[in-house]
Amino acid sequence: MDNTLNGKKLMFSNRDLVKLTFPIILNSLFAIVTNLVDSVMVSSVGEAAVSAVSLVGNITMMFIILITSATGGGIVVTSQYVGRGDMKDANESAKQFVYLSAFAGLLITTVLFFFRTPILRLVYGSVEADVFKNCQDYLLWLSLGYPFYAIGSSCCAVLRSIGKNTLSVVLTIGANVLNVCGNALFIFVFDMGVAGAAISTTISRIIWTIAGVWILHNKSLKVHFEKFFRYKPDFQVIKKITVIGGSSGIGDALFYFGKLLISSLMATLGTVSIAAYSVANSICNFGWTGLGGFSVALVPIVGQCMGAGLSDQAKLYTRKMIKGSIIMMLVVFGLTFLLRNQLVLIFDFGPETLKAAGYNTGVGALLTILSVYSWAFLPIQAFRAAGDVKYGLFVSIATMFIFRVGLAYLLCGYFKMGLMGIWIGMWADWFARAILNVIHYRQGKWLTKKVI
Repeated sequence: MDNTLNGKKLMFSNRDLVKLTFPIILNSLFAIVTNLVDSVMVSSVGEAAVSAVSLVGNITMMFIILITSATGGGIVVTSQYVGRGDMKDANESAKQFVYLSAFAGLLITTVLFFFRTPILRLVYGSVEADVFKNCQDYLLWLSLGYPFYAIGSSCCAVLRSIGKNTLSVVLTIGANVLNVCGNALFIFVFDMGVAGAAISTTISRIIWTIAGVWILHNKSLKVHFEKFFRYKPDFQVIKKITVIGGSSGIGDALFYFGKLLISSLMATLGTVSIAAYSVANSICNFGWTGLGGFSVALVPIVGQCMGAGLSDQAKLYTRKMIKGSIIMMLVVFGLTFLLRNQLVLIFDFGPETLKAAGYNTGVGALLTILSVYSWAFLPIQAFRAAGDVKYGLFVSIATMFIFRVGLAYLLCGYFKMGLMGIWIGMWADWFARAILNVIHYRQGKWLTKKVI
């Protein structure tokens, strides 16, 4: 088998791609199983509790994108330094973006802790009283953990930038196991309901952070922390990180703001519809998050190729990862569609809610396949890793507000289609993204961008 491209040795073999991607997919699937177990545990408290966790999750995802953006911008810059062989700047970049992420996490904690009730009233003021009360309790304790989430996720991103994906996975799985055990303790033993679930999540994030910082003090790692607690801002590095992270963050934040608008629309459909949609999302997230593992792995791969000046290989690996993602998509969501009515039985709901949940799970799985979901999301991560962030910003805003929000409000508000209107808007968003991404990928302008 030829291991060269245009006369230059390939940076990654097919085996390397599997070794880099499989641990991340495994971690992603484990994380979603953990979330599913959490949802099942919370469902024992009642439908109002599950609805609250789902609704609060939509709010916190919009805020947490600040952390993801800092992490995403940081891993692009660090990966490109690694690809160029500049370990000194790679170390400094890693330290800078961990602190930048921590600052974003602290900002989120401040906003959510002190303004949680006004935010909930603004977005979900029309929900039933018991759902709203559960939202308040859950968000109170969950808000305290975001600085630790920021540092922990950034440490894992540093490990991925140097190919230590297995170590990153072990670290994250350990935190998820602690979270599940904590949920069992606080929900079933101490009978603390949704507050117990949030407290468990926060504690696991604190331990995750301590372990991540400790591991990255190991000087045998290609990229590691030196004098981590003696921090001095390097504004030149911060600028590079924020140029990428800031632009993608705006797009992603607006994307989740659109999802928040959809959640607000969904909140008017009643508790049964909210619970059914929550269950469908929990099950489909198993597949979506698994596919997201390809996106996570693709960033350092493309980043290292671009840092080494091998743009043709960056395009090659992007195509290979998309193909692998499509195969996984067909298998996972094909099985999800076929087993939809059996999968929802793990939730402790009444017959009406379970029937609606099975139907919506099938709809979500089928529309994921029909939209060619892999092309809708993976290429944008490759573009960002190469330094092309404006395109992702444009696509996130345009397709979200034209299709997912605009079309959903039209179908639900005017045509009274209920949850089906929301699903159709989501599918149109995915399909439009896929078409635009194929065009942008083939044009190749994203390969001409420079970061370092």
